[in-house]
Amino acid sequence: MIDERDLKQIPYGIADFEDFRRKKLYYVDKTRFIRNIEKKGSFLFFIRPRRFGKSLFLSMMEYYYDVNRKDQFDYLFNGTAIHQNPTKEKNNYLVLSFNFSAVAPDKLHLEKFFLQHICDSVRYFMDKYGKHLDIDIKEAREQIDSSKGASALMGTFLNYFKGKKYKLYVFIDEYDNFANTSLSDSGEEEYRSITRGEGFLRAFFNVIKAGTTGSDTPISRLFMTGVSPITLDDVTSGFNIGTNISLDDDINEILGFDKTEVETLIEYYRQTGKIQHPTPELVDIMGQWYNHYRFSMDSECEVFNTISVLYFIREYLKKSRIPNLLLDHNTRMDYSKLRQLIIIDKQGALKTNGNFSKLLYIIENGAIHSDIETSFPIHELSHPKNFTSLLYYFGLLTFSGMDDENTPILSIPNEMVKHLYYAYIKETYEETGILSLDTEKYESLARDLAYKGNWKGLIEYISGRMEASLSLRDLMTGEKVHQVFWNIYLGLNKLYNVYSERELNQGFADLVLEPQLAQNPGLKFSYIIEIKYIKPADFEKEDGEEKLQALRAEAESQLNRYGIDEKFRKTIGQTTLKKLALIFCGNRLLYHDENQGTDGWLAGNPKQ
Repeated sequence: MIDERDLKQIPYGIADFEDFRRKKLYYVDKTRFIRNIEKKGSFLFFIRPRRFGKSLFLSMMEYYYDVNRKDQFDYLFNGTAIHQNPTKEKNNYLVLSFNFSAVAPDKLHLEKFFLQHICDSVRYFMDKYGKHLDIDIKEAREQIDSSKGASALMGTFLNYFKGKKYKLYVFIDEYDNFANTSLSDSGEEEYRSITRGEGFLRAFFNVIKAGTTGSDTPISRLFMTGVSPITLDDVTSGFNIGTNISLDDDINEILGFDKTEVETLIEYYRQTGKIQHPTPELVDIMGQWYNHYRFSMDSECEVFNTISVLYFIREYLKKSRIPNLLLDHNTRMDYSKLRQLIIIDKQGALKTNGNFSKLLYIIENGAIHSDIETSFPIHELSHPKNFTSLLYYFGLLTFSGMDDENTPILSIPNEMVKHLYYAYIKETYEETGILSLDTEKYESLARDLAYKGNWKGLIEYISGRMEASLSLRDLMTGEKVHQVFWNIYLGLNKLYNVYSERELNQGFADLVLEPQLAQNPGLKFSYIIEIKYIKPADFEKEDGEEKLQALRAEAESQLNRYGIDEKFRKTIGQTTLKKLALIFCGNRLLYHDENQGTDGWLAGNPKQ
């Protein structure tokens, strides 16, 4: 054990590469990808979900290529993969950086704030590189300050650099941030006003594009990042400003941590003496919640979400235990980003559309078969393939294989994303009036289920609300649909990890409520739930009761088999395992009871 003060600090939320040296922060080296990027072209576009470390990677590249940082190269990059064998373009550019997430998304003053950001960035550039510019700085500033719009300002600025010794490397971080915010907050009309015709964003990108072509072009390299391909297609007439490298297999792990990097991270902080759990156990937990992202169809390597892993380790070290909340609240993507795409207003009434049905399908099946579109304009966003692609770019789906027809299989990557889906479905149900729950009552009943074994209260409350919802009546049409519904609403419980189709003893349990014992050591009960469904028309027939009893017997047999799974028994520790059967007819809970293993069922509640 060594003094914790001598260890590198966890860089949660840090995006300035120099801070990793100056503040002695833990750094997972990604500099080996610089060489790959240089070979891909001069004008590149790169998409990854939020909170994977895009801004840090851009910051690293800025320091690497900045001519002003030439004397600091050894200090900044010592110990990294690129240090011993740098490329010829190292420290060879004047770096101009924009971060569009810094533009306030105020629809009334958006153009003004955008102009101010471009102006501030250019003025900072001129202050930084004055000795290299060989221009009249005072005159240039006066012209820039007098510009009436961002495109005019950028055009004036770029004219100063034609034919100069040093070329520009332009970095644009989160190029789509405020445009996507405008789309979700103000709607498609506002979005079109800034990206079409004479829109200021379109005009700005036209100037950038012009700066990459022609004789004595001032922009030698351009690297843009974002979370979706929507805006670029709208503002650049078919995405001909550069190459989209987002799906390339040789940069699959450019962001995120692979398994070895996570293991190394854990072992490093084990030196504090605060990590009590075995490394494989922690990797397994983080793997279930944060792993399994693949950003290329041709790559076999899976990566963990960067910020979530750092969050887990940071929280663990505070009290030497697994965090109470495995889902970092900062990870939750703004609901409004999807709301605009799944809820429509029909004559003053909020309704769901086909995209919402697609979300339900994905949760129900865990995956969807679809190609990934590399770009699409906003007016084509409602197309099913484009919406599915957007879910992939947001990190809500990931590559998991190819089907027999050579179509990519896109799957929900982990429990963190699954819980985000649950939240979207729940909020959509509430907002459109389909279903709402009393949160305080729900949490009270959930505690009774977890600590007292009184499961009927929660089951009957949720099923009662479900049956009372007229909107749900036509949706609850099969066993799988009910399984998804209960997965969502039991998944709101913060005391359990809820799994669907969990493999137990050579079978697949419909729902498993696995207690979060590390965070809540006082939990006393675990649950396996088997869900059955009988069509209303079948139940009304003369043999309806016989069919009900057959389903009951089938559930009993399955629960008995699942309940003796040895690995699962170890997972739930000393908690008492309860095995429940829920049988539905339409949206009505027809039967619910508890199986007692070899002793059979408790007194059942008969057909009503």
